[in-house]
Amino acid sequence: MNILKKTYRKLTSRKYNIGFVENTLEGILQGEPYRIKWMKHGYADRWFADPFILDVCGNEAQVLVEEFYDLIERGRIAKLLIDLDTMQLINTTPVLELNTHLSFPAILRREGHIYIYPENYAGGGLNLYEYLPESNECKKIKHLSDELVTDAVYTELFGEPLIFSTCEPDANGAVLGVYQQNKSTGMYQLVQECKFGEPIARNAGAWFTYRGEIYRPAQDSAVRYGHKLVIQRVRREADGCFSFREVRRDTSPLKGMELGFHTFNMYENHIVVDCQGYRNPHIGPALDNIRHSF
Repeated sequence: MNILKKTYRKLTSRKYNIGFVENTLEGILQGEPYRIKWMKHGYADRWFADPFILDVCGNEAQVLVEEFYDLIERGRIAKLLIDLDTMQLINTTPVLELNTHLSFPAILRREGHIYIYPENYAGGGLNLYEYLPESNECKKIKHLSDELVTDAVYTELFGEPLIFSTCEPDANGAVLGVYQQNKSTGMYQLVQECKFGEPIARNAGAWFTYRGEIYRPAQDSAVRYGHKLVIQRVRREADGCFSFREVRRDTSPLKGMELGFHTFNMYENHIVVDCQGYRNPHIGPALDNIRHSF
């Protein structure tokens, strides 16, 4: 039975890929259909998800991602170098690897320094690292929270340092936690919960502003984890609570990779997303359909 289960998992396993959006941010917020150039690469033993743009210089982009590497059976943080003209992956360099799963390498820029606070709830909470471009390494700076946060986003857009995140064991649910820094300990603790009527609480990328409004990329996990990408406008009301208004909701536009569409990030007018599909595009869905019919 174990052999059958292992074979089934292998044949129905999924993969992610990343792409750069050709639309402007204004076009996206106005509802234009996504136009995306997807990355090309020859790797069969890994996939790439949760992209955050590190830098764009000429026709080359540096992107931090979750690189799920089959050999170690978990995610690590890697830097991709991509030719934006051909969308060919030039190289991939691991920058942070632990003995627990890493993903969602959210970027924080401060006074010429680059920091990341990747998801690592399996390691016991949220940590801040400084990314060192000269050596392509990450140095741990501090522990931010003991909470088992998932796809956490730090922001000062509301006038104070806050972290918004879902949390294990309900990472893909309907409750978005608001975490505030404890002045005595320096740790971020839950102070408020934003409750939705559906499982769209999980973040899909860093929050951003456009024409004076704040926006949040979110994941719709009603069908499956990260099935749809949601963009919401966010406001802080007079009572201190947060309100969310949906701007748009989309499934992946890439044929054969419609299982997930769950990351949206931007940097200097460049927008990056990801999508999910089967590694075996014919056998995978057929086996899943057979299983779900019983």
